Amino acid sequence: MCDLKTYPNFTLVGIKDRIVFFSPQGSPVHEIVLKEFNSPAHEEASKNGNPSVPQPHVVTFEYCGTSNLLAVSVGDKSLRCFSILEKDGKVSSEPLGEPIPTTKTIVCMKFAPKHDGLLFGCDKGDCYEFNMRAEASHRSKWILGHMSQILDVAISPDERYIVTCDRDEKIKVTSYPDCHNIECYCLGHLEYVGALAFLSPGRLLSVSGDKTLRVWQYVDGKEVVSHQLQEPAVHVSVRPMADEQSGSLCVVKSFVENKLELVHIANEPTNGCTDFEALELDANFIILNAVLSASLELYLLVLAKESKAVELLVYEFIEKEKRFQPRTDHPLRLSFLKTFEGATIDQVRNYSTLFKNSVDNLTDYFERKKQKIGKKGSE
Repeated sequence: MCDLKTYPNFTLVGIKDRIVFFSPQGSPVHEIVLKEFNSPAHEEASKNGNPSVPQPHVVTFEYCGTSNLLAVSVGDKSLRCFSILEKDGKVSSEPLGEPIPTTKTIVCMKFAPKHDGLLFGCDKGDCYEFNMRAEASHRSKWILGHMSQILDVAISPDERYIVTCDRDEKIKVTSYPDCHNIECYCLGHLEYVGALAFLSPGRLLSVSGDKTLRVWQYVDGKEVVSHQLQEPAVHVSVRPMADEQSGSLCVVKSFVENKLELVHIANEPTNGCTDFEALELDANFIILNAVLSASLELYLLVLAKESKAVELLVYEFIEKEKRFQPRTDHPLRLSFLKTFEGATIDQVRNYSTLFKNSVDNLTDYFERKKQKIGKKGSE
């Protein structure tokens, strides 16, 4: 239903059928409104007596500043592609063809600019490469798969490797563009792996439902650090500190819906992890998205439980105090309030479905046995 991402020249916010581009100064500079799409599947359903066409809403998106392309995954199981144009200080967009129907919902995507590719993972375990500028018959191809739902995809800075993670604790490292070669697996997590991020060309960061943050030498599948978190993690945003020699700052979105954990990761060779004070919002709020900007400003897309209203909160990182301070007067926040006035979201993602369903037959067995022994003892 929504997404929030920040790039060098834009911050993009998508809520329902609207995607708004905000400038680095916080002003809205362009808006895309998604149109209804009557896919072949919906036409078939209409023949069977179900004529309704679902309203389009954003699942996720990815923007590539190198090629000026925007890809949008939509809840009606379609992929929308746009060319973004900047001229004389103005921003405009043009659709690249018609919406493309997909058999599965695209849940994560990354651009590979050197190869003119868009990599995206689906909710059923498949990863595809898509060329947005190619002819329709040569646009898409399957490149790799998992045995369970893919939760995130990342591509190495040199674009030699694709890294994917899934619900079954696995991190898979695949060569690119020759995707038939599996380089290795990064194994060690005990629950779903919710998100991936690169700390440097040779180091990968992962967070998981097993309450750990881990750093990997991913080409070798070697775990470098395992850091204990307070709660299961579902997402992470990472940026280098102002002094890049001082390591990186990670904001970990917690399974607890109003909480973020903050972790500092030192550079090699120590890779030491240090917890900063966690950021916990009022219990009335649900954190939908959390991203760090290059200047270490924290943008939170949040939902008020009672009113269902969507808000944008902005925080400034105070490095000396190692904490975030709210900026209620931030230009981006003020512009968001005007642009998305009255915006609501009715449904949020249920992350509890990512956990494994454990089957415990022994507890009931021993309890029944204990009761039988107790009955015999009382006779």
